[in-house]
Amino acid sequence: MLDIKWTCCSLLLFLTLSVQGQYYKITGKITSTSGAGIAGAKIDLSTGEQTLSDIKGDYEISTKSSKGNYLLRVHSLGHQEQERKITLADNKLLRADFQLVESANHIEKVEITGRRVAQKIKETGFNVNVIETKEFANTNTDINQLLNRSTGIRIREQGGLGSNFSFSLNGLSGNNVRFFMDGIPIESMGSGLSFNNIPVNIAERIEVYKGVVPAYLGSDALGGAINIVTNRDKSKFLDLSYSLSSFNTHRTALSAGYTEPKTGLRFNLNTYYNYSDNNYLMRTNPEAGLYLVVPKRTVGDDEFGSVKQSYDTIPSARRFHDSYESYMTQLEVGLSNKKWADLAVLGFTHTFVDNDVQTGATQERVLGKVHNTTRSFTPSFRYRKDRLFTDGLSASMYTNFSNSKSVITDTASYNDYTWLGYHLDTYFPNAGELTSNKSIQHQKNNTFFAQANVNYALRPNHIFTLNHNVNSFTRESYNEIDPYNDFYNKTNRTTQHTTGLNYQQVLLKERLNNSFFVKRYTVIGKTQGGENPSTDESTSFTGYGAASNFRILEKLGIKASYEHAYRLPSFVELHGDGINVDASPGLKPVNSDNYNLSLYYQYVQGDHDVFFDGGLFYRNAKDYIINTTYEGQFGTRRYSSNEGGIKINGADVELRYNYKGGLIRAMVNLSYYNAVDREKYIKGTNRTKISYGNRTPNEPWLYGNADLSTIVRDAFGKKNTNLFINYYLQFVNDYSLSWSKLGDKSTKDYIPAQWLHNIALTYSFGMNKYNVTIEGRNLTDEIAYDMFKLQKPGRSYAIKFRYFLQSIK
Repeated sequence: MLDIKWTCCSLLLFLTLSVQGQYYKITGKITSTSGAGIAGAKIDLSTGEQTLSDIKGDYEISTKSSKGNYLLRVHSLGHQEQERKITLADNKLLRADFQLVESANHIEKVEITGRRVAQKIKETGFNVNVIETKEFANTNTDINQLLNRSTGIRIREQGGLGSNFSFSLNGLSGNNVRFFMDGIPIESMGSGLSFNNIPVNIAERIEVYKGVVPAYLGSDALGGAINIVTNRDKSKFLDLSYSLSSFNTHRTALSAGYTEPKTGLRFNLNTYYNYSDNNYLMRTNPEAGLYLVVPKRTVGDDEFGSVKQSYDTIPSARRFHDSYESYMTQLEVGLSNKKWADLAVLGFTHTFVDNDVQTGATQERVLGKVHNTTRSFTPSFRYRKDRLFTDGLSASMYTNFSNSKSVITDTASYNDYTWLGYHLDTYFPNAGELTSNKSIQHQKNNTFFAQANVNYALRPNHIFTLNHNVNSFTRESYNEIDPYNDFYNKTNRTTQHTTGLNYQQVLLKERLNNSFFVKRYTVIGKTQGGENPSTDESTSFTGYGAASNFRILEKLGIKASYEHAYRLPSFVELHGDGINVDASPGLKPVNSDNYNLSLYYQYVQGDHDVFFDGGLFYRNAKDYIINTTYEGQFGTRRYSSNEGGIKINGADVELRYNYKGGLIRAMVNLSYYNAVDREKYIKGTNRTKISYGNRTPNEPWLYGNADLSTIVRDAFGKKNTNLFINYYLQFVNDYSLSWSKLGDKSTKDYIPAQWLHNIALTYSFGMNKYNVTIEGRNLTDEIAYDMFKLQKPGRSYAIKFRYFLQSIK
């Protein structure tokens, strides 16, 4: 084993040093046809270096490369892009001036630039989807709903707007998948920030990494990672929207940014507000084995003196205790384009969530008074310098401190509510609905996060990245009604250090793109309950992997990647959430060997553009954490446990078709996976486990999407207007709530197959500044379920208004 590692290291060193080069400097001026200098024009050298022109239009770009011919591209919003071939020879100082011609179509230029960034990400060896959000910005969609249309992803929500959700990516779900915003773990930004309430307008693109995750994200993302790249750091833009939809749902969002060209003073603002009654119709569904049951009347005492109760099954009832409200404001102020920093920004984020709790872990348990409120404050600082001390060296850092306070109120003396909205006459003066004692539980969560990244391009095609993250989470809890009760008076803390080192090489005239990385995790935990002494534990793990992309032909390529990955138990899994989730302090980390193999091909012929992407994956996870339910004294509750071994294999495919650059677009994808318990015997015995060979419970294993859209230009006879028509279908096959062989389609342990039809019409005018969208979801009003058979909203309609002022980079 040592010889193999030594051979690999020697080979990497040889590849790194095999190309000799020297430094070259290129200067020039970017002007308009009137001769005025253009500030903020972007200059790209095909070796990978980039820069921006200053206020006078002057620029300077350096590279350490071999002699030869390269392309120099210049693009600025409102002007036609230009490119020029340059030759790097013995004369190290070159000059290249550009005069840009104005363009009438600003939007197309931004789209080209965005696609170039997305294309560079896809050209890495990682199995990654890049979702460009521009075409979805006018829809009444949040980040989760958009991701749910991507290959390999299945998001299961517990209800309507703002409800808890479980995220599945290639068969691994829950906390096996990590979430980031601009490369920062989203849990470090405050308790109220979540993908299920972030509007899509805030995002510029979404990166979906499957199974194998780049080291720079710096987290224990065993199953994959989702990274939202927001619309910040642009010179000038404004995006304002408001939508009204069924169930008294209101959503508004504002994104804005401005940079003063002379001083470099920069302002960024992202804010949104969401509200919904979530009073959609709950329905009895014999096919799924679910019935809405309410007490009918008291029959009388039986021979043992007990009260007899009869029940009625009602066809439907509205949710009556499920309102949700949230808002977020993120403000940043800083400086850019200074000698000491390309970017230095102070930020502040405030989030607020106020929601009623309608059900327990399943919808058979109806709650009528439980309430949860969360508020968080997060100051932050971020810094970036692309040319630090020397050419090829760049660094960035980010740090924040988040203070979140939650209050969970459970003071109802009646713990038997019905779907008709009233409670029974079973009065318990000291009891709540969740536990046998009333509580107003206060949770104070403090999160400290710091990240540092250093990049060094030894040569343009050999890049090293070093990343280190520190994430510390502390929760203090007490019961306002009974503050001396040790059950609530707890202090728990976890601190995680993650270090990642990545080496990327681009060889064979950019046909081969390799990445090799190693990650080191160190976790320190402290648990304290009441007067009990605190306990401290520390443990470390090492992960590693590689990713490669080889372009066989110009439009045909193959990708392969591998990672030995870890996922640590989450804070909620270890310590509970104070509502429906019990603490599971004995959980062990999950470790997995993840393999990906995919093939992509693009065929372009005239006005027709067809793209195919298909992949196979295999996951061998040990000590896999699953979430299960049990019937407690006060209804169904959830907890987590380790399973000895879960092996997952599967495939996902996507086919896309574009006609005339998007006049007609079509997409279809399908995802399949098989996650099976491979631990045959009960630990410490020779008895075969009842779950051996079974699919994991409560996990959909076959699902897909179809999307068809078209554009009607100059709609209704009006010039410079567009009518966008979009239909999309979501399919989920039936699956079992328990281990697959233990479930039966004739029982309530099965969720039936679901076909959800949706349509959206968008009318854009004023050069796409003004947009109106009408959207319908679940048009056939199908009864749809997700995790633990919690019913989702039925048919709904929405109208959205959006004003968009084109950004200038």
